[in-house]
Amino acid sequence: MSRSLRVYLTLLLVVVLAWFWLRAPVIAEFIHGPNFSGLLGVTALYLCSHLFRMLRLLLLTLDEREKAFPLIAAHALTAFPSSFVPFKIGEILRLGSFFYVYDRRRKAFAVWLNERFGDMLVISSFIFGLYLFNVTVPPSMRFVLILFLLTTAIGLLSLFAVAKVFVYLNRHLVLASHSTRGLAILRINHALRQLELDIYKSVNGRFSGFILLSVLIWGIEILALSLFIKQFSIGEPDFVTLFASGLLASLPGGSAGGASSFGLYQSLALMALTLLFPAACWLAARFKFLRS
Repeated sequence: MSRSLRVYLTLLLVVVLAWFWLRAPVIAEFIHGPNFSGLLGVTALYLCSHLFRMLRLLLLTLDEREKAFPLIAAHALTAFPSSFVPFKIGEILRLGSFFYVYDRRRKAFAVWLNERFGDMLVISSFIFGLYLFNVTVPPSMRFVLILFLLTTAIGLLSLFAVAKVFVYLNRHLVLASHSTRGLAILRINHALRQLELDIYKSVNGRFSGFILLSVLIWGIEILALSLFIKQFSIGEPDFVTLFASGLLASLPGGSAGGASSFGLYQSLALMALTLLFPAACWLAARFKFLRS
């Protein structure tokens, strides 16, 4: 284990213990509350969605199977701290953990882009479905839809259309240009082309499974939010508003009851993932050692 990883795990343990200490009264209220079984189901569903996220990562890295377990571990050990950073900036920490796993950062970026593409595709389809069934969509969710569509369109245009155009530009540069600028453009083109190939390799022959897992992930998260609203019979904010706020913000977590507490149950699930994953790995290694 490298020194940087030891430092990160130590800091992670401090964060988990600090969060648990600060939220101890709220967690006690959650345990002794009248809706404990239903809210435990909400937490379990959200944890299940992250287990499917880990399975999706496994699917995306089948072309480099030796990286499968480290990549899953990276998700399990960064999901909890990443969830507290607003506006999903915590994805930077998660992407950094992918860079740590892979020797080639381009491959790590390709896996991360595939993940985000799957999420954007499913969420955009869900928002379109809300429009189709005449469900009132708040401005924040319309902003999410526009942002996702623009990001997807620009990303695909940059990675595929521009890379194809550069094929013809390469021929001209190789034959006619010997300048420093021409060499720099060739390098950029090569990097884009390799990124395109890494993206393709990550889903080659697995695209339908990748989409199915993405649908399952968000289907379970939507089910968890629906169950939460049913437990508290929340009218305002409604399902759509809570879902939109969850897409844009970090996890809240006030009291164990009310609309603002959904983030508490998400945080409990992520904390359980952070603690249970290393414990499960230790038990598996111990069992293997005893059998050998």
